[in-house]
Amino acid sequence: MFDTFYSICRLSLKAIAANKMRAALTSLGIVIGVAAVITMLAVGSGTQKSMAERFSRFGTNILYLRQPWDSSITSPKDITIKDVEAIRKVPGVASAAPYINSGFDVKYGYTSTSVGILATDTDIFKTYDWQLDAGRHFTQKEVSSYAQVIVLGASTATTIFNDVDPVGRTVVLNEIPFKVVGVMKKNGQGGMGFDMDEGALIPYTTGKVKMNTGWNSSNRHALDRVIIRVQDFNTIETTKKGIENAVRNTHHIHPLAEDDFQLDDFASFVEEAKGASKTMSLLLGVIGAVSLLVGGIGVMNIMLVSVTERTREIGIRMAIGATSADIRLQFLAEAVTLSCIGGLIGVILGVGITLFVASHSSSIPAELSVWSILLSVGFSAATGVFFGYYPAYKASKLTPIDALRYE
Repeated sequence: MFDTFYSICRLSLKAIAANKMRAALTSLGIVIGVAAVITMLAVGSGTQKSMAERFSRFGTNILYLRQPWDSSITSPKDITIKDVEAIRKVPGVASAAPYINSGFDVKYGYTSTSVGILATDTDIFKTYDWQLDAGRHFTQKEVSSYAQVIVLGASTATTIFNDVDPVGRTVVLNEIPFKVVGVMKKNGQGGMGFDMDEGALIPYTTGKVKMNTGWNSSNRHALDRVIIRVQDFNTIETTKKGIENAVRNTHHIHPLAEDDFQLDDFASFVEEAKGASKTMSLLLGVIGAVSLLVGGIGVMNIMLVSVTERTREIGIRMAIGATSADIRLQFLAEAVTLSCIGGLIGVILGVGITLFVASHSSSIPAELSVWSILLSVGFSAATGVFFGYYPAYKASKLTPIDALRYE
């Protein structure tokens, strides 16, 4: 049995070696298909991981209170610090921070750079779990006294001060001096598009009164939104209901009237984004699989041509004792060998492309996985069996007399 299988494999390799150019062109479709599958799955997996890391920084237990964008609400009330204070009393709320996002030029000496400024209070550090690298947070007393203090993001501090210790030094925002009291560690984005690394924090009172920050600068109590951290994700719906009731009370909304505010659940957005990411990964995998399918059809076409060209050889082998099963196995072995060779080359090419993309492009995340490589190799072998069976079956059905007569 082993000898028969060995001899068939040896004959298959000889037949492939006899037509090197044809074998190379036949395998090319499999090479491209396997490389495409590995690269596509790596990009899809990398994108999913990148999104998961980004979302984990935002936190699935974060809520955003803001004015609604629904034009049907004619006179929505401003979100104010009274809403923040009421929300903090709701059971299940870990922290709630005012949020006013704007941008200013920050100057120090001859250096000036545009920086995103988040006007907030001390609860923002608990809400986003931002960590300090140097100095301290501003205090609630400084918030209440409209203090001109600032906490810089890691990249902002490096840009402005280079190797100089920023803590205790004074920068200028909108012609107003601010004392640097702290520098944050690298934290990344904190949701709603604010990048802490490239930004800075000031007390919201200072921003509203002394710098007119916020979309509604005419109302000194108006906030852009409130960022809320829920203690337990499992009770988020109950906590949301409590927050809605608290804000309805501060806004004096009639029990039968609609809300004049919007409470966004970031967890639902995360799930939608993850679903979109999975769909994209599946789509990329399907594109790669289609490439592999096209390569398999190429294998079948070439094998059918090979059967036609080698009809006389088939007749001679059958005349000297080869069975239909031997002929079928020989041509099937050739198809599988071609597919496997193409698959191995495709793996090398796919891994190479993925590593190149991962090391040279920060905008296209790519992550190799063993299962995607095994899947691709398995697919290439399965492609050889599937598309090689019909040519092998056709060859095995030839009779010795008809095959020997074929010119």
